[in-house]
Amino acid sequence: MFSMKILITGANGMLGKDLASLFESRGHAVIKTDRKDLDITSRDEVLERVRKIGPDLVINAAAYNFVDKVEEPEIYPLAFAVNAEGPRNLAEASALSGIPFVHYSTDYVFAGTKPEGYSEEDTTGPVSKYGETKEAGERFVQEIGGKYYICRLSKIFGKPGLSEESKESFVALMLRLAETMPELNIVHEEVGSPGYTPDIAKATLELLNGEYEPGIYHIVNDGRGVTWHEFANEIFEIAGVNVKSNPVTSAEFPKPAERPKFAPLINNKLPKLRDRKEALCEFLGG
Repeated sequence: MFSMKILITGANGMLGKDLASLFESRGHAVIKTDRKDLDITSRDEVLERVRKIGPDLVINAAAYNFVDKVEEPEIYPLAFAVNAEGPRNLAEASALSGIPFVHYSTDYVFAGTKPEGYSEEDTTGPVSKYGETKEAGERFVQEIGGKYYICRLSKIFGKPGLSEESKESFVALMLRLAETMPELNIVHEEVGSPGYTPDIAKATLELLNGEYEPGIYHIVNDGRGVTWHEFANEIFEIAGVNVKSNPVTSAEFPKPAERPKFAPLINNKLPKLRDRKEALCEFLGG
């Protein structure tokens, strides 16, 4: 890949910072933006900024991902603006400039009822308001067309983001709770496919370097899908943490937003990533 100018939105988030770091290490000029730098929900601002910057590639790592908050009527419009209208604006600006556009989505666009998990071609059907906004974002990007790459992720973990709005990963949450609680109740449902942010960044680079057609891709670390409880036990084992973990149902931890119960993402289109346990060992060892 020749040296490029790359615009990354959400560059201070957990994934965004790893994307920026990787692309910079490969000699690319990265323009890093966050909410205070670029309002992706403003079509006029996005079109003007992209025109002025003149990037060779746009990557959207920005999202409103406080899943339960999106169920609140006063929050939903903001989430829809960020998760649906923002990607549409960036996709339009990219298409007008004739450049590739990468957008990250989620396993929450699926209902979570398919026994074998979900491939890139499977029909979506979100069960939460958050999932609705992300599904709309995917649809808008596809409607704009151009050279777009929609990359679905699940249960991502990595070093904390730099932004105040950046969420704590499940890995960090479990280790923090284990410091003060000898026993934890953890949901033994909601099967998904964890992804390590440095590996996601590398897979994104591979996607752009390869002769891949525009479309939808699943980027997850290899290995069978796991429940939150199973994933937590892997974390504790690798980290050498002695804590008792009890599997419980989601009914014991009621939340405003419904989650897909079984939504492992199947990667049929990209080279397989390393096993998540190997990635987890690297993360916890580093």
